[in-house]
Amino acid sequence: MSFSQFKSFLIQAGLATEFSLLIGLVLVILIIAFFPKVGFGLSFWVTVFALGTAFYVASSTPDSGSFQSFTFRPFNNYLKQFFCISASVALFSFMEWRQARRESARPEVFMLLLLSVIGLCIMIQANSYWLLFLSAELFSICAFAFAKPLNTAESNLKSIVQYFGVGALASAVGVFGLSWMVGFSEASSTTNYDASIQVFQTLGSFLFIAFLLFKLGAFPFHFWVPSVYPVAPTPWIGYISVAPKVAASFALLYLAQKQAINIALPLAILAIVGMTYGNLAALRSNKIKHVLGYSAISQAAMLLIPAIISFHIPNADYQLLVFAIGYGVVNQGAFCAVQYFENSIGDDFSMTDLGGKILLHPLAGISLIILVLSLIGLPPTIGFTGKLLIFSTLIPGVTIWESKLVLVVFAAAVFNTLLSLAYYYQIPYQLIFKESKSETPSTRASIASLFWAIVSALFAILAFAKPNVFFPLQ
Repeated sequence: MSFSQFKSFLIQAGLATEFSLLIGLVLVILIIAFFPKVGFGLSFWVTVFALGTAFYVASSTPDSGSFQSFTFRPFNNYLKQFFCISASVALFSFMEWRQARRESARPEVFMLLLLSVIGLCIMIQANSYWLLFLSAELFSICAFAFAKPLNTAESNLKSIVQYFGVGALASAVGVFGLSWMVGFSEASSTTNYDASIQVFQTLGSFLFIAFLLFKLGAFPFHFWVPSVYPVAPTPWIGYISVAPKVAASFALLYLAQKQAINIALPLAILAIVGMTYGNLAALRSNKIKHVLGYSAISQAAMLLIPAIISFHIPNADYQLLVFAIGYGVVNQGAFCAVQYFENSIGDDFSMTDLGGKILLHPLAGISLIILVLSLIGLPPTIGFTGKLLIFSTLIPGVTIWESKLVLVVFAAAVFNTLLSLAYYYQIPYQLIFKESKSETPSTRASIASLFWAIVSALFAILAFAKPNVFFPLQ
């Protein structure tokens, strides 16, 4: 096979991005094996080049059609580019974080990062349940390694064990549900007891959805979020809190559209409970990472809404795209801002420690305020646009659903948006109106985290003003 033929095959198969990342992964493995003394530095640049190449070739992913176990959809190329950007943000932020804390140079992290992006890219275009499961598990394995805390105190290790334990439980539930979905689907074509078999297929679908809820960090598989977020390295938590949520929300949307049964009711219940639980729990916390963790549970519940309305409202994927990508960029930017303040205040700081810091750190402070406004869903930010699109699809659904459950979902979403304001307001209030506490001079570098925080804040405002520039909307 010639190079041109091989290139044509990769484009036709929609695997150009994954192949670029795979080449980078192989090179990193070879560097670690044969050049251990310079392995960290070389692996870093190979990873940067692989992510850049993957971002570039992602645009060649087909917009429609299928190939083997892959289905191509209009936003696959855009989502792959987002995953590459998110991984790049985590990579540069980690380099800053590691240097500031004098963490040992371990090139294995670059291998894990490339593997995780491969898993995410396959996840959004997998048309096979087994392939979807395996790609999601590939990211989870990497995420377990990313979440390893710097401080190996017993309480911190317990949090990571809990994360792994809940992940193992979710995987077992997913496999069990998957076996029912696939097994009884084949049995239904060879037996006359379709009605009874349909019950097992339905239960299998619910169990597999539970597996995806773990990837979303959504209720009721949320237990790992508030315990892992505060102890894991900030750059990786920013990545884990964003990339798998976006991938899993699209996978769940496609799964809902493929099901012969309407799964809107259980998803609506989970969305209502998850939104309310996450925001109520955040009200009781003062630690910034705890607040972002509980808020992530609530936001994950919001990401379920497009799957709920997909049976009744066309183009639910467009609404999900704006909301998920807007939330993803902003939330990872917020963690970059948190990392910046960690470098000057100290790790695991509380919201009261931000008192008056806008005078000492004006760029970081203003950026964090803008990002918080977007997380709440207030104008003029992309968070407002995303939630407005979600709400605009729920309102016409009131006349379509006989059960009127969509009205309850709409009321819960609006209520929880206001509820998030009740705890997020403390961040701008502390930054602007409280007196500044003395800081211990620090030599920690903060260029990368400050840069990404500013870029994310600018995106939040500019995407609100010109969404067509940043999103492939119709």
